[in-house]
Amino acid sequence: MIVLRKLFYLFLCLILTVYVVKTQNLAEVENLVRQWSPLVWMAPNEKYLPMNAEEFLRHVSVANKNGSIIQFYLNGRIRYDLTQQFYLVTRRDLYSLRNDSHSFIYGQNPNHYPVSIYALVSDCVHGPDLNETENYISEDANERVSRKNSSLYFYVTYWLFFPFNEGKKVCTLGKVPFLNLFNRCLGRVKTLGNHVGDWEHMSLSFSGKNVPDKLYLSIHDFGGYFTYNEKGRYFKFDAQENKKTAHRVPKFPQIVRTQGSHPVVFSAYGSHGLWSSPGEYVYTRVPKLTDTIGYGIPWRTWNNIKIYHLGKSKLPYWMIYRGKWGNPKNCLLDKLKLCEFFDGPEGILRKQQDFYCTP
Repeated sequence: MIVLRKLFYLFLCLILTVYVVKTQNLAEVENLVRQWSPLVWMAPNEKYLPMNAEEFLRHVSVANKNGSIIQFYLNGRIRYDLTQQFYLVTRRDLYSLRNDSHSFIYGQNPNHYPVSIYALVSDCVHGPDLNETENYISEDANERVSRKNSSLYFYVTYWLFFPFNEGKKVCTLGKVPFLNLFNRCLGRVKTLGNHVGDWEHMSLSFSGKNVPDKLYLSIHDFGGYFTYNEKGRYFKFDAQENKKTAHRVPKFPQIVRTQGSHPVVFSAYGSHGLWSSPGEYVYTRVPKLTDTIGYGIPWRTWNNIKIYHLGKSKLPYWMIYRGKWGNPKNCLLDKLKLCEFFDGPEGILRKQQDFYCTP
């Protein structure tokens, strides 16, 4: 009986020790996630500011491509996981929303309202990565041993939400893009590429240290990878990733600077793509599309950050929505992707990962 009691106490102590260690590891990771959360500069005179995803959902309905409202309820809540082919459409006409400067599509100033950034953490030590079935990177035995002894092997993606993405002004002749002649459009100037709902993101990879080793910045349908220089406390450009189109060949700024430990990034005017320094960047040749970046409103994202551990945290109900975050597209020429309004983006759990856990 005494032996059994001692074994029980030993087992209880072991359980408590494991719980304390895991809690400490979790707190250490979350401290780093906050510590390295970005400082985001809105562009000067930016009209379409960020917003909490939860607030956005108050102003939209689930609908099919034809605009018919569809509701799937379970215990009084919409079943967002059953909506892969659907859209989140605005309850008011888009043109009236854009003409109303107080409507929700203009977002909220993050210095006046608690606008959240959403950090999704993938733990590469204690649990499987949802996407670790491909793109492995080999590592030697010493690195694997070191990794088992550290809780700091993880990557985190910071997601920013904007209720509206403003497109670019393009000179058109009929339904076809047309070049400006002597800086004048001989056809008609149209704003193409608008869409309701806009998810933007930055990712960091941690490989055993309390500083990241890699950073990824997402810009439209491409992005750039940067390596951290610990001595200089900045990130240096490594390579461009182009996910879809070969005609997008922007010249990336070479440095992402930090303020304290926070990467300093810049949100492009209207379209919100994230760049690493102010200026103007041509990212598509035909038609010529340019992002304008500068010092407008600063968004200190670490003041309102929501952290979720994939595979461990209970995710918000809206995060499993599989459809589009916006109204259906309206195109002049669909094959050339000349659309006044594009579809809203997919949800954040359906995006391709920027980093992967190693085996």
